[in-house]
Amino acid sequence: MSSVKYYLGRALQLIGLATISAVVLMFFTQMSMEPLLIWSLIGASEFYGGTWLLGNQEG
Repeated sequence: MSSVKYYLGRALQLIGLATISAVVLMFFTQMSMEPLLIWSLIGASEFYGGTWLLGNQEG
């Protein structure tokens, strides 16, 4: 397993998790739903992109 791809996958997962956590915190503010939806899609894409990258390394 290439260590660069491993750390890139883990970094993407952490960034995605942080983005989704920020969306949850922003939900309780006066923010409208459209930016929350966009940011949640971005966070989910980052997280699952990292998971996909890590899954590709094993197989």
